[in-house]
Amino acid sequence: MKPMNEDIRPYQSCSKSVFLVLGIIFISWISLFSIFLIVQGAWPVSIFLGLEYLIIFYLIRLYFKEKNIKDEIKINTKEISIKKFKDDKLVYSTKFTTYWSKVFFTKYKNKSKLSIRESNKETELASFLHTSLKKNLYLKIKKQLTYY
Repeated sequence: MKPMNEDIRPYQSCSKSVFLVLGIIFISWISLFSIFLIVQGAWPVSIFLGLEYLIIFYLIRLYFKEKNIKDEIKINTKEISIKKFKDDKLVYSTKFTTYWSKVFFTKYKNKSKLSIRESNKETELASFLHTSLKKNLYLKIKKQLTYY
C-alpha cells in the first residue's frame, strides 16, 4: 500500500467575494434604512445599525483570519508524522512509530475527538473539522495503520 500524505484544512462554505457582495448589500440596506429613520426623527437607531455593521465586519475578518490553519499527516511503514501549521508557520510537530500507534475516535453528543496515541504520547488531529469529516479521516487512518 502507498504511504499516506494528507493535508487537512478547515471546511469553508463561503469565499471572500461572497462576503464582499453580502457586505455591499448589507451596507446599502443600512444606509437606506438609516436615512428613513433620520427623516422620521429616530436618528439614534442609525448609530446602533452602524455599530452592528462594524461588529459583523470584525467577525468576518476573524473568520478569514482563522482559516489559515492546517494539519499534515504522513504515514509510512516506519512512522507517523504529524505537523500543525498556522499561517504557513510550523506550530507543532510530532512523530509516532507506526507499529505501536493506535488511532482513537470519540464522539459525545455534538463533540468529537480524533487522536493518535503511542504509550504515553497523544496528539489530537484535525480539531477544526466537524464530526463526519473526522470520522472519515479516522477510517482512512485506521485502514492505513491496519495495513502496516
